Amino acid sequence: MNFLSPYMLFWLATLPAIVALYLLKRTYENQTVPSVLLWQKLLREMEANTPWQKLRRNLLLLLQLVLAALLALALARPALTSFQGASADHTIAVLDLSPSMAVVTGTSGSQTALDSAKTQISDLLNHLSPNQRLTLISMGREARVLASSNDRAELQRALDQATQEYGKADYESALSLAAALSTQEPTSDVRIYSDGNWGLDPKLYPHFGRPPQLLQPQPRGKNASIRHAAAVDTGGHTALVATVENLSDEVNSLDVQIQAADGTILQANSTLLKAKEQIALSWSDLPSSDFYRVMIEGTDALAADNLWIVLPERTTTAKAWLVTASNQGNVFLEKALSLGNRLSVERGTDVESPPKDAALYIYEGVLPKEWPTGSVLVVNPPADSTLLPTGASVEAGKLQVLKPDAALLQNVDLTNLHLQTVQPLRGAPWLEPLVKSGDTPILLTGEQGGRRYAVLSFDLHQSDLPLLPAFPILVKHLREYLLPTAGSTLGQVEVGERMALLPPIRENGWTYTDPAGGAHDITQEVIEQGFRPTEPGLYKFQSKDGNAQQLLSATVPASESVVTPTLVSLPSVGRSEQAPAAADPVGGLEIWRYLAALILLLLFVEWGVYKRGI
Repeated sequence: MNFLSPYMLFWLATLPAIVALYLLKRTYENQTVPSVLLWQKLLREMEANTPWQKLRRNLLLLLQLVLAALLALALARPALTSFQGASADHTIAVLDLSPSMAVVTGTSGSQTALDSAKTQISDLLNHLSPNQRLTLISMGREARVLASSNDRAELQRALDQATQEYGKADYESALSLAAALSTQEPTSDVRIYSDGNWGLDPKLYPHFGRPPQLLQPQPRGKNASIRHAAAVDTGGHTALVATVENLSDEVNSLDVQIQAADGTILQANSTLLKAKEQIALSWSDLPSSDFYRVMIEGTDALAADNLWIVLPERTTTAKAWLVTASNQGNVFLEKALSLGNRLSVERGTDVESPPKDAALYIYEGVLPKEWPTGSVLVVNPPADSTLLPTGASVEAGKLQVLKPDAALLQNVDLTNLHLQTVQPLRGAPWLEPLVKSGDTPILLTGEQGGRRYAVLSFDLHQSDLPLLPAFPILVKHLREYLLPTAGSTLGQVEVGERMALLPPIRENGWTYTDPAGGAHDITQEVIEQGFRPTEPGLYKFQSKDGNAQQLLSATVPASESVVTPTLVSLPSVGRSEQAPAAADPVGGLEIWRYLAALILLLLFVEWGVYKRGI
């Protein structure tokens, strides 16, 4: 049993006060007697027991002490902790739907952490009293209020409809939403069903109305994951490389298989990994296949990160068209873009006459009146453009990486980057800043009209970026972002990541098949807003006549492979320190109402005792 208002126990101090009043109470009257000889023995006994003699056989005192004690306990709001029901009139339950909640829990069976959390919430619903309300919030790709009611049936339906997601969850928004509701009702109870692997800066944690409870799963077994895999087909023979990591704290023995598109096992390796060890495995001279499956076989705590669909890179060359303000080209860009023989760069002079067969259009210091049909890279946008309006040049400030987990910035170290001036953009909300110099974005990406765009808002010649080791890596990432793998593949993305569908998929009649085998039409909404995979695996896009097919590989975000619960501390309003979140379910049934009823009954008993002079 715990007390929700333990400070009210100070009313127990009234017990000795009641006893003191009885001790000070006058219980005799002066009487004249002929002799005191017969009273000597009684007087000696009274002198020996005074003042405690006054407390003997006093039923009224006992009743009043019991009443005072029960009243103090009722004010402290005791709750039975063994009871798994709600402990407040309003309970806010936050349910984590992220991929790490697909981890297997318990000692046996296939129950996942999400299944366990839903069972706990379902038990909570079964014990709701008619005047208790519950708000269910999903911690998924979007933070949403699934239901807020005291209707058990409605809440159960919302809970049943919450399903496992495999993309990056918006943890910050879900916590902020729960905290906002909590601060509106400070007496509400907040329960967060999650493993705590949110990857957030503790300084950004929102303040709750009262310390929330974090109910974390206990994963069963070890977990290993495939961090990355890539293959190159040189014409009949394929070389494949995969990175495998042991995420557990113990040595882990792994069996890694390579399968062709038809399911044929091409290679099988057994390897022993130390705790937290990551290794690279490579295979050469594999037979050609449309795609390959890299799989970790055997029992694993999280199955979602044990498969990586590899779409081999073919030796095809796309065309990039480069036009600069000086019509002299840009040697730095041309050299970096040409690395890997996947892209040939052609210089242009007339910005308003781009070739139609180019896959990538690069503009440095100049922009056309209308966007071309392909992907676009803009470097140092001009001040007189209507496509990308800019303000006056400003001095460079302190470098800030806003999206360190972005694919464009992986292995890109910009610590030693120096700039002279930068161009602030105006009126381009569809571009997302990844890096800032002071308050001015200098690297932005976005999608519009089904095309991808990237902007470097500074002059390369007035910076030392081309001299840094990070430059060719950054250009490679930009090329991969702007030009998904050519040929019959669309490349690889993380689940939940939005990607533009380029021609010919934008034509009418195309459909796609998801990893589970379900067929879907490509709607106009998907064409305009982009395609977002919802589960890991292989997506097959097919034309109406069936003669054209393109493949897409979707993987679980690497950060979601961490399944070991993380203890976090969430702050509450009115506390300077952070209150540690509970690791186990607490809360319970408040019994102050039953105590109040007992107090009322004892008052009637006390009145009867007093009237009868017992």
